[in-house]
Amino acid sequence: MTGVHGLAALRQAMTDYLTAQGVESMTAWPKDRVGALTAPLAVVQVKEVEAGSAGFQNYLGQRYDAETRSWTEAFGQKVSVKFLVTLYSPRQDGERGYRALVDRVAEAFLRGGPEGFAVEKWSVGETGFDRESGSFRGKIQAVCRGMLTAVTSESGALVGFRVKGEVRTWNE
Repeated sequence: MTGVHGLAALRQAMTDYLTAQGVESMTAWPKDRVGALTAPLAVVQVKEVEAGSAGFQNYLGQRYDAETRSWTEAFGQKVSVKFLVTLYSPRQDGERGYRALVDRVAEAFLRGGPEGFAVEKWSVGETGFDRESGSFRGKIQAVCRGMLTAVTSESGALVGFRVKGEVRTWNE
C-alpha cells in the first residue's frame, strides 16, 4: 500500500460526507465542466496531514481474526488532516449563490465531519470571479482530527490502516 491510496481514501471520505450533506462534491475538477458549470460544486483536496511520532508506537492491543484464524496487533496515534475545499458557484447565481454554498458547507462542518473525523475548525478565504471556470470561486480550509490505527499480522507485517475504524484503506 502506498500513501497515495491513504490520501485518496481521506479525500473521498470528505467528498462523500459533503455529498451526503447536500453539497455536490468531487475529488478533482472535471475538465469537461470548464465554462459550463450549472450548479454549485465543491472540489476536495488533502492539504496537510499531521500525525504524532514516527511509526505506530502506541500499542492498542491484540484481536483474534476468526476468519484467518490468526492474531493481529493494533497500534494507533492521533492524526490531524487539513482539507482544502474549493467552492465554485455558477456565474448566473452571482456572488449570492456563492455565499449560499459557503453557508451549506459551513452547516455541514457544524454537524460533524466524515466518519472517523471531527471537524475541529474551519476558515473561509476570499472569493472572486474565476474567468477560467466562468464561476465564482473561493476556498474553505477544514481541520479534522481522528485516530489513525495500524494493524499488523502475526509476522509483524503492516496489514493496513484506518481512521477511527471507519475510513478503510485495505480490503477485508
